[in-house]
Amino acid sequence: MMTMMKAPRVRPALPALLFALVLAGCAGSGSSGLQPQIAASAEVLQPGDAGYERAVIGSAVKPAGQGGVSEGMVIRIVQDIPVWRMWNGPAKLDARGNTNRMGGWWSYDPPKGTVQQYRAAYEICNGWNELTWVAKCTLKAGSIVVVGPGQSVSAQTCGDPTGLENYAANPVDWQLYIDKPWARSAELVCPDASADYEADPADISRPKSAS
Repeated sequence: MMTMMKAPRVRPALPALLFALVLAGCAGSGSSGLQPQIAASAEVLQPGDAGYERAVIGSAVKPAGQGGVSEGMVIRIVQDIPVWRMWNGPAKLDARGNTNRMGGWWSYDPPKGTVQQYRAAYEICNGWNELTWVAKCTLKAGSIVVVGPGQSVSAQTCGDPTGLENYAANPVDWQLYIDKPWARSAELVCPDASADYEADPADISRPKSAS
């Protein structure tokens, strides 16, 4: 009697493919979902984790057209990192006599490109910030903040009656939101403003040449 040979069992390829895709995604942004340049310096917190509320994520995540970030993650910094902010400079004071150096929005990537490129990348209306000076500070381990990709800004939000000034959402250049930074001097450590530099509008990574 002839014995029938069983054909070798073929395992479905789909699980292997899915696993490969997962690995590829992790290699690009880290399993935490954070960008590579910050993934090793922060841990993601979830609602209910100790300190989560300190980030005030509701002040950072905004609807389309209103600025802020389009989606946010609350993170705890686990090792000190440098952060940057562009501001109006020491000569520009508000009605209370303060500068806008200690605003809520920062970047963990150093400023680069032209002023206009930076303004578009971080969706910053002309009326919000002149982007003339650069401050570099240290965000200390233990700080709890929000990070995420920038949300779009409409001309109405910018207060532009011509309708020309508006900015698209940017998934590439993430922003960092520090709630009430002026009250968190132990977490956001900044040198005296004399250490800041007035930026070259054509290349904000370097100081403006003296005229």
